[in-house]
Amino acid sequence: MISSIVTNKLWDTATDCFFSVITPVFNRPGTLKRTIESVEKQSFRDFEYIVVDDGSTDDIEGVVRPLLENAAFPVMYIKKTNGGVHTARNAGIAQARGVLTVMIDSDDELTADALEVLHDAWLSIPEAERKDYFQISARCVTDKGVEGPLFPSEINNLPVEKAAILYEKLLFELFICNRTDVLKENPFPEPEGVTFVLESILWFRLLRMYRVKCINNVLRIYHTEGDDHVFTSRKSVQYIKNMTWSFAYFLNNWKERKTHLKNYAGYISKYCVFIKILRFRKVPYGQDYVLHRFIDRMLAVLLYVPSFIAAVIYNRKKI
Repeated sequence: MISSIVTNKLWDTATDCFFSVITPVFNRPGTLKRTIESVEKQSFRDFEYIVVDDGSTDDIEGVVRPLLENAAFPVMYIKKTNGGVHTARNAGIAQARGVLTVMIDSDDELTADALEVLHDAWLSIPEAERKDYFQISARCVTDKGVEGPLFPSEINNLPVEKAAILYEKLLFELFICNRTDVLKENPFPEPEGVTFVLESILWFRLLRMYRVKCINNVLRIYHTEGDDHVFTSRKSVQYIKNMTWSFAYFLNNWKERKTHLKNYAGYISKYCVFIKILRFRKVPYGQDYVLHRFIDRMLAVLLYVPSFIAAVIYNRKKI
């Protein structure tokens, strides 16, 4: 639930822009400063910036206030009750006015030319074909170097279904921007009791409906330091609940979000392990955690023994 929305004067005078840049934040005042500075340094200036405070207990407002007072671009600051990053993204998307939306996490940075490169990439798509695209995908760099190999040279020329399958096999961190109208029409699910919804839940469905423009430019600096990074919470029951729900969602909506068999094997095997951990811990869960398709339930039976053993090991080591 949104508790307040504050904008600067430029927000009120500007009616549209090319990019909406959105940063969801929860208790990261130090790293948020770094993210804001990277937005302020953008060489391409036709953008608005939306910061969504997802119920922080730290002084996020103190970090955003100078931005509201001094920024040379439209700024909106949304405060809401804590619901998870997917709900914060939805809140920002609902207010976005740009043609394209860029999500940048509160501990990461944009390269100074990120928006300029994305703008040029979008304009490189013939105007009549832009309706067929929903995303531009670029690359990231970490303290260990650039993430992953170059995009396959043929990926932008394959039919939609084949391109989607190839894209989903790229198992490294990417940087993406999306058409704002598509995001507004397809918000992230907000299941009760789930604090993190995998972005790929939405991307896998949209990949069957639209194309992705892949570029090899490095446009995002991806940081992983800090205890509050999403992937450091694997010891918690909440993480297990989040992932169990996500895997059940993928499997129960397989016809709509079908992908390659390697992904399917991963989803069904991990689901079988995580649902058993919830039972070990006597954590209540609803019908949306239960598999609906007959084939999935039969495979879960076949996987009962190995998944039980894996769940016992995981439960002892991780929780």
